[in-house]
Amino acid sequence: MTRRNEHSRDELRELAIETLRGLVLDQGVDKLSVRLLARQLGYAPGMIYHLFDNLDDLILHANAVTLGRLLERFDRDAGNQDPHQALAAMAGHYLDLARDSPSLWQLLFQHRMARSERVPEWYQRHVGALFTRVEAQLQRLAPDIPAADRALAASTLWGSVHGICVLHVDDKLDVAGKSNPRVMLDSLLHHFLSSWVVGLGKREIER
Repeated sequence: MTRRNEHSRDELRELAIETLRGLVLDQGVDKLSVRLLARQLGYAPGMIYHLFDNLDDLILHANAVTLGRLLERFDRDAGNQDPHQALAAMAGHYLDLARDSPSLWQLLFQHRMARSERVPEWYQRHVGALFTRVEAQLQRLAPDIPAADRALAASTLWGSVHGICVLHVDDKLDVAGKSNPRVMLDSLLHHFLSSWVVGLGKREIER
């Protein structure tokens, strides 16, 4: 095991983040602890608190890595397709993360801060970037729509996509019949975007 004096503080932070992600992938979220992580790193538990404020802080940094990689996939598809295709690709990447790495997906969206502490602003900006990507595609569909309406549509669409992914990860889609989650996402996007654009047109006529 590589010892502390062979790494800088930044390198140790990166190592701790990737080790946590590896533990979550291998063993799930429930067994995660500072002691287990320190044992995997080969250090005393106190080293974790030297690098991060607490376990929540470390988890948020690990989640930021997951978010960053998800956003990279979003951005790869954003500019090369029409808005409908771009949003469908984003929803597909979201589903892929939930399906292929369910424990990381659960850590990302189900983690709760201890003692009701506030989520730091730097992390809120990372999460907000998800909605920014969706809003950008909605703006391409309807350039003149007010920002508040676009933000509401993005939140509604994300909540619907997220719900399908939650049911898929929890093996609850069978309640609604044998449903393919990707087909459900395609149907959701088609009907939501079509009705949203039509609704915008009707509102403009009424004005």
